[in-house]
Amino acid sequence: MNLFRLTIFSLFSIILLSFTAKGQSNSHWCGTDQALEEYFQQNPSERAIYNAEVERFAKEMPSVQMNKSNHKLIIPVVFHVIHSNGQGNITKAQIDDAIRILNEDFNKQNSDTSIVRSVFSNLIADMEIEFRLAQKDPNGNCTQGITRTNAPSASNSPSNRNAPKSVINWDPYSYLNIWVVNSISSGSGGNTLGFAQFPSTPQSASTYGVVIRADEVGMIGSASSADGRTLTHEVGHCFNLYHTFQGQCGTTCQFSGDLVCDTPPQFDDLNNSCNFSNSCSNDINGGTTSNPNPFTSDVPDQTENYMGYAIGCQALFTPGQKARVYAAFNSYTVMSAMTDSVNLVQTGTNDGYVSQACVPNVEINQEDKYACEGAQITFTDNSWGGPLTNYEWTFNGGTPSTSTQASPTVTYNTAGIYDVKLKISNSGGADSVIMSDFVYIGDSIGVYSGATYFDGFENAAGFANDWNIVTTGNLDWARIAIGNASSNGIWLNNGNLTNGDVRQIISPSIRLDNVSSPSLSFEVSFKRKSSSNSDELRLQYSIDCGNSWSSILNIPASLLAYDNTYSTGLFYPQNANQWKPYNIPSNFLPNNLKSSKSALLRFEFRNGGGNNVYIDNVAINGVLVGLDNNGAAKANSFSVFPNPATNMLNVELNINNNANQAEVYISNILGKRVREVVSKSTLKPNLYRYNVDLSGLASGVYFVTMQSEEGRKTQKLVIK
Repeated sequence: MNLFRLTIFSLFSIILLSFTAKGQSNSHWCGTDQALEEYFQQNPSERAIYNAEVERFAKEMPSVQMNKSNHKLIIPVVFHVIHSNGQGNITKAQIDDAIRILNEDFNKQNSDTSIVRSVFSNLIADMEIEFRLAQKDPNGNCTQGITRTNAPSASNSPSNRNAPKSVINWDPYSYLNIWVVNSISSGSGGNTLGFAQFPSTPQSASTYGVVIRADEVGMIGSASSADGRTLTHEVGHCFNLYHTFQGQCGTTCQFSGDLVCDTPPQFDDLNNSCNFSNSCSNDINGGTTSNPNPFTSDVPDQTENYMGYAIGCQALFTPGQKARVYAAFNSYTVMSAMTDSVNLVQTGTNDGYVSQACVPNVEINQEDKYACEGAQITFTDNSWGGPLTNYEWTFNGGTPSTSTQASPTVTYNTAGIYDVKLKISNSGGADSVIMSDFVYIGDSIGVYSGATYFDGFENAAGFANDWNIVTTGNLDWARIAIGNASSNGIWLNNGNLTNGDVRQIISPSIRLDNVSSPSLSFEVSFKRKSSSNSDELRLQYSIDCGNSWSSILNIPASLLAYDNTYSTGLFYPQNANQWKPYNIPSNFLPNNLKSSKSALLRFEFRNGGGNNVYIDNVAINGVLVGLDNNGAAKANSFSVFPNPATNMLNVELNINNNANQAEVYISNILGKRVREVVSKSTLKPNLYRYNVDLSGLASGVYFVTMQSEEGRKTQKLVIK
């Protein structure tokens, strides 16, 4: 082996080893190196193939000619928005903003080139690359270069980084695929914002492209706090550019840093800061005819480079990086095929492309709408194919019930769950969609009292009517014939979910403002599969009928599990010892929750590789008090005693307001009424006592319910 080969292989052995080290750092927001190292860990024989390709590219790069056509390279782009029930379903305007930033950065049109220090100001390159959203899909149909897929398991930190790519991908030889997700697994920790695939790796072309978080796409909408440069950085990787600190200081410039001589070698990522330091002293060493070294003295680190980590001061690519990118376009078909003139016509991105008379494709922003009675909701859509000339909205339960505006505002005065329909038409045709159960309007006054709320999930009809399962269509929360000291509870088949999956279930509305010192309790049964499981149960609350949520308690897998043993087989609790109680005293509950007239609770479970999880006996307990200092009446209430009972039960009704159509009854766990205490009567304010004969009822769990026009209250009864 000659010295050149030895140097190249030695260099890239160092670089590849550095991938693993970078993956362990919490400061690294780019996951490209770590994703590549994970691939090599799973496919160890392909590391040598990659090394050989890196060597080949380095040897042949000097013979590659730059683009002489004076025409920009045009890249057809498609954004695949992988959202989670609407979360992360970013707008086209936000995607357009990301395209704007890409085109500015790759064409030296960014307004912040003025921040580049004088030592590098003559090294700002116009890459002459333009990104355009595709106007034709792989089948030749109209598109706006955006797809939208509801796939929570692929959008929320899947353990398989490439999971979003298996949901949807377009021909990588025709389009640059960019997958937009809510979060990205960081492996050993950190905060990964995006990652890419080098064109030189032996990985499948089907995974070539960029995965990026929704809040890093552009600088508007959900990315209003971002600088928009994460995508610029990751696309640079797609075009075969390395980090400026990739090979650290090295020896000569062509074998240091990013292997480009007009980007001075850099020892590390400078802790993501604009730290104008000089971490390497070999800046003047090396250089070749095709990779010239412009420096005659030692210079500071080029923190302004897009391929570094200096957040807030990135503003340039260099001529040397441009030469490397064009060499990659001439070396890798997955890059060059995209820019072919025939492909530009087929994707609708060629100069002079005239958009077809497209049939509209209707898409409503898919995040469910939650609000309280009397609230106004503004509806928007992501429809495309145009021009979009006619809108026909239909709002069941809303005022107005119809609208022809593009973005109407609708008032909902009555609690309930409502559908929304949208039809859009133009000269090319029409398209429509019905969003079933799209609007959730909650009660302004809670249906249940926080003084006596209890649900042991014994009543199937009550569970179906009261609890809102935020459905994904796959292994959602469900009622099951397993409970603690009862026959039923709710469960999540977590053992068959994918790492990163999120499942939610929401309680009925509960009134707490007239309850003194309410406390909250529930019971959980959960088992881990291994010590590395990172599952988490989150208890949250809403005081605006589900429009926004705040945290009460987050329970990690290590605390959630009832013991420290593990089971890889699907877990089903067998006895009371496998249940763990959680009791949250009043002083630990947020004040705005305790003062709410209508509160919701939400159990959110995040899969971290663990086993099934079960919940039972959700309860809020407190003492009814006056509503205010002006003598407003107290709410009606009731109590039962003794409990547990044997042959006789006392039921005491404390009626403070007229109770119209009042009923009091006892039902079994199947929901069947077994005793009538009060049958549809009007009860005036007073204290009522009833003795109920329980003889003939089998031992077990029952429910005592008081129901009137004011609402319904239920208490658990145990008969011995």
